[in-house]
Amino acid sequence: MLARRPLTLLVAPMLMLALGGAALAPGSAQAAGSTATATTVTPSPQIASPAAGATAWALDKPVVVNVTGGNLTAVTLTAPDGSQVRGELTPSRWTSTGTLVPRTSYALAAVAVGPDGQQAAVTVTVRTGAPDQVLRAIISPNGRTVGVGRPVVVTFNHSVRRKADVEAALHVTTTRAIGPASWSWTSDRTVQFRPRTFWAAHTGVTVTADLRKVHAGPGLWGMHDTDAAFRIGRAFVMRVSNAKHRMTVTKDGDRIRTFGVSLGKPGFPTRSGTKVIMEKYVSHRMNSITVGITGPEAYDLDVPYAMRITSSGEFLHGAPWNPYVGIRNHSHGCTNLTLSSAKWVFNRVLEGDPVVTTGTGRSTEPWNGLGGVWNVSWTDWVAGSALS
Repeated sequence: MLARRPLTLLVAPMLMLALGGAALAPGSAQAAGSTATATTVTPSPQIASPAAGATAWALDKPVVVNVTGGNLTAVTLTAPDGSQVRGELTPSRWTSTGTLVPRTSYALAAVAVGPDGQQAAVTVTVRTGAPDQVLRAIISPNGRTVGVGRPVVVTFNHSVRRKADVEAALHVTTTRAIGPASWSWTSDRTVQFRPRTFWAAHTGVTVTADLRKVHAGPGLWGMHDTDAAFRIGRAFVMRVSNAKHRMTVTKDGDRIRTFGVSLGKPGFPTRSGTKVIMEKYVSHRMNSITVGITGPEAYDLDVPYAMRITSSGEFLHGAPWNPYVGIRNHSHGCTNLTLSSAKWVFNRVLEGDPVVTTGTGRSTEPWNGLGGVWNVSWTDWVAGSALS
């Protein structure tokens, strides 16, 4: 009879893998003399941003980067020119605090580290959308020849809050030296440029407004560049003396003619200071009601060879009805010439030719016409620059 041998049950060790990481399953058998080691695999940090892949991200909405399962260690938001948008970083979030430029594709890069030192990194693109408002500029003069007293005027379609940024985008180049010159803001929508003294005659001038992606104020950006070019003609300057009732004309420094004039009579003084030719008409209707003159002094005339020199209504013009030209003052504030003298001047003047009047006791206001800027002291003019 054969003796029975004892039955030995061999159980193979079993390992179970948990989703998302390995772990040893409870109750698993293990062979005699063997050792089982439990291994835990920690998920990588997860980095996410609502702005990732955006094609028209709102300019007023900060770019945010979040992380789970780790800490953010570095985040950059970089423009094509290499400049980086400022931001605030915490272990779990980064938030942009700098200004986003419209219509710009940024590279958003983020790095995070998990508790076990495992690192995650992502790079995505964020493109911004259009601004709420677009700043546009009109530059004057452009494409013509003007006199030595014509300032450059840049007019904007919106009020400019960030004047220094806008002014820094404006550039003037000339073909001849013009000496000290400066921009000066004359309103929130207007900035003007002039030399300390009249322009050098026969000078070519180019003005550029490099406004593309210039931040001009809340929600306001320049999106297009603008330029202009013009030429300064001969130095044709008219100097009017109230005391002598004379106007002397010089061309490039040489005296070429002298004319009799009649300025404003008592109660209607002509302005002293520098004015410039703004526009001219062979015949121009002048109705005194438009300048507040009524009653016995009222008039309604078709005026020959009329050359405007202030916004308020002063003209240099022919006055065949005035018998006192060259003798005494008899106008309502305009500078009267004889008909033949006015025709001679009319046929030669350009927009921007200066008319410098002295001795009347009334000053030309800085706002009053294109020539008004010449009645601001140089110190005050430069102080009007946002970059001074």
